[in-house]
Parts: sequence; structure tokens; C-alpha cells
Amino acid sequence: MPSAIIPLPRFMDPTLRFVIFGVFSSACLWGGYVARKRGWLDETVSRPIHFHTVVWTWSLAALFSLWKTPLQPQDLWLIVMQTAIVAAAGFGAIPVARLCGCTREQTGVIAIASSVGNFGFTLGAYLCYTLLDDGAAALTLAIVYVSIMQVAGVILIYPLARHYAGRSSADTPLWRLIAANFIDPRGLPLWGAVAGAVLAHHVPFPRVVREYPLLDILFFVGAFGGYFGIGLRLRLGRSLHDWKAHAIVAGMKFAFIPLLTLAMLRGIGLVGSGLGPTARQVVLVCSCMPAAIWVPMMANLFHLDIRLAGSVWLWNTILFLLIPLPVLLWLLA
Repeated sequence: MPSAIIPLPRFMDPTLRFVIFGVFSSACLWGGYVARKRGWLDETVSRPIHFHTVVWTWSLAALFSLWKTPLQPQDLWLIVMQTAIVAAAGFGAIPVARLCGCTREQTGVIAIASSVGNFGFTLGAYLCYTLLDDGAAALTLAIVYVSIMQVAGVILIYPLARHYAGRSSADTPLWRLIAANFIDPRGLPLWGAVAGAVLAHHVPFPRVVREYPLLDILFFVGAFGGYFGIGLRLRLGRSLHDWKAHAIVAGMKFAFIPLLTLAMLRGIGLVGSGLGPTARQVVLVCSCMPAAIWVPMMANLFHLDIRLAGSVWLWNTILFLLIPLPVLLWLLA
């Protein structure tokens, strides 16, 4: 029996689905921006929107995504690589920001923006699907990769956000900041991913989720909560004033992470039990992605500089579209 709530994007060609999702996300972003500018909604509404988006929508999406795609033994390298990249980029950006004379508030945002990338269906996963030979397998691996990034982000980058959120956390040991994630509702995507990975090997994926577009609904609800909330906080002025932050994040995203990824792939290959060709290509494509939507959302949830976070996220994405993306398309053509 057909579902009465099936949205069209689930059964469309992936390219058309990508376009619809992109238009919807952009409309949510600028809808939030206009709502604040016209005084329809106060910008403080964005924090509860982001909170409930992360706690409920993202947690369920992580649960079902990993439940649907059981991790294989060779996927352990994806876990190792993505965790190492998140840690190296996030913590590695801190001394660079300090050396460049950035403030404490700027350093926290720079570290977060450097660590997490846009690997999901809105960019990285879709590019993998369209550009790589085995598009279906590449899309699946990219979704697994972004789920691993979310887990690594909760464990490693949430503590950075706590550390830079206020002076009271500045002297708290790192292990306590990490431990706090396991009892914080904002860390529920971690538990959702763990539950999904365990269920994938012991419990069949629910038929209702497989046959009906519940995952698509979660993705669209999550996009609304994320982008609309960012739009409520988005301010386009003073971008040039933050040129140091933009430059550091661009260097980490489009130089450091791709080079680190190449070095890690080379090292894994020397071990003799490396990733398959499709997985290697997915990892390389994702290594070039810009800052994730998670950056301004995390800044908002942890009371960091949301104006700077939104600016860095927006301009880093625009820079990607202007330079790295054409180069990537040329290399993979």
C-alpha cells in the first residue's frame, strides 16, 4: 500500500533530489535571515531550534543511517582516518590561530570550523555519487564517513567548544570535558550512531523505514532546523574584519586536510591492508569539502561567537565553489 506521506524527493533521480534539497536548504537559510531582519522572530529562538534539531533529528538520522549500512572490517580504516583528521585539524588550528594573533573567541570558532566538513548529501556525498565510477557504493561510504565525523566531533570537538565557551571552562582538564559529552543531551547523536552500528549486526533494518521515506523526512526536518536557525543569527557585515579566521580555515580545509589525507592513505597502503579504490576516492573527495553546517550550530549551542561562525561557514563554502570545486571537477573529469 503506498504511503500517504511520501515526499517526492525520495523517488526522484538523485540529481533532481539534490537540487530540491539544495533549494529547500537555501530557502530555509534566507527565510531565517529575513524573519530576523523584519522582526518576525527574535534571533534567540535559533538556540532551541538548533538544540532540538541536534538532540532529536540528528540522533535519529545517525541511528538509521548506520543501522541501514553495517560497518565492515575494512571500514575500520575510515574510523581511524576520520577521527585522526578531526583531531589534527581541530587541535592543530589552535596554535596557528594564536600565532596569527587571533582572540580566544576567534580561536575557538576557527578550531571547530577546521575540524568538521560538509560530507553529507548536500555536498560531499552527492559529489561522490555523481563523480565516481561506482556512484551507489560511493554514496553509501560517504554517508558512513559523515556519521563517523559526527561521532568524532561529539567526542573531540565538543570539548573544544566547551573550553572556549567561557573562562570557567578554561582550566577544566580535557578528560572531564570529554566525559561531559556522554551525559549531555547535545551528545545524543553519538549514542544514536553507536546504537545504529550495533543494531546493524544484530537486528534487521525496520521495514517501515526501508519502504517509506522516514530518513528523507529526517533529512529535510534537520535541514530546516539547521539552516533556518543559522539564518536567524546570520550577519553579513564585518566579513573583511575577520580575514585571519577566513584564511586559517581555508588553509586547513583546502591544504592541510587534503595533504594529511594523502599521507594517511599512503601509510595505510604501506601496511598492506588498505581501503578499496572506491573508499579511497570517497576519502579524497571528502578531504576537500568546506566547513560544515555544524560549525555555526555548535557555536550557537555552546555560546561561542555565532556571528563569526556563520561568516566563516558561509564564505568558506563560497570559496570552495569558486576554486576547489572546479579543480576537483577537472581532476575527476
